[in-house]
Amino acid sequence: MNRLSTITSSKIDCSALSRPGLSTPGGAAVSLAPSGSPIVSGRLREFQLQPDLSLYASDVRDELDMEVTGMLQPGLLIVLPLAGEADVSYGDQRFLLGAGGDRRGLVVALSRRECFSRQLRRGARRKVVSLAFGTRWLAEHEHVLSAHPGLNHLRGTHLAAQQWRLSARLRTLAASVFELCASGTPLMSLCLESRCLDIAAESLAALTDGHREPECVLRPRERRRLAEFCAFLDSGEGDGWSMQALAERIGMSPSTLQRYFRQYTGSSVFAYQRRRLLENARHALECDGVSVSEAAHLAGYTNAGNFATAFRRQFGTPPGSLRARC
Repeated sequence: MNRLSTITSSKIDCSALSRPGLSTPGGAAVSLAPSGSPIVSGRLREFQLQPDLSLYASDVRDELDMEVTGMLQPGLLIVLPLAGEADVSYGDQRFLLGAGGDRRGLVVALSRRECFSRQLRRGARRKVVSLAFGTRWLAEHEHVLSAHPGLNHLRGTHLAAQQWRLSARLRTLAASVFELCASGTPLMSLCLESRCLDIAAESLAALTDGHREPECVLRPRERRRLAEFCAFLDSGEGDGWSMQALAERIGMSPSTLQRYFRQYTGSSVFAYQRRRLLENARHALECDGVSVSEAAHLAGYTNAGNFATAFRRQFGTPPGSLRARC
């Protein structure tokens, strides 16, 4: 049965994140902001495939700027960003998945219950498949998992994380989850379980082969430093700084900062700043009614034509089409 709830805060629990049109097992729930607007639109499916194996498949558009929060159980989490960008945090570890179109999978080890959050940004689209393996499932397959020392090392540290570039096969496997969800056949759950095990095997093999980049595992301390550095960039205080000055700010050499930052966010430092400034310009166009030339100035462009080109490349639409939508 449908149920209606009104969201009165800019932060909500993940259990409230649905609306009519989202295909959620057990009936759709309607979550509305005070304005009556939906929080997200698109397709969202969650399945408990085994007692300790769950699947989350999301292909949605954010309708509001909001933070979604929740709790994760101990185990192993695999996240595959197929399209768009996802700004997620597990405990104090922040990840910008899919940033700059860089398709990297993520595995996070959880030795205890941990909070997570996801930042929704109005107009942003994302397509993500996530698998959560609980401690019981991991224990039942210990004889297989223990054969990979690298994976054992990862699992031994709470919030240890590793990323890798998604192969074409893995992207195809993950994308097929949405087709299976839409099939509605009597054997759908069995097919989904089989497909998710294929995804898990492909992902874990990618983590444990001998060809991964040596910097692909960032320690929790490094992630905390990079999260603080991203917050510094987001504040705008670092706008106009040289790479040398930014590196001194975080206490790294310029080359180390670029390598770690690209591993953490999927983009270079300056590309991250450029995208943030363009996001600010988009918000000013949509909500403050500024002119295109004023938005260009906000984004650090002296030439409105160059700004329009960068804006269209980033958001797929000209800046003039977004004025004063709020």
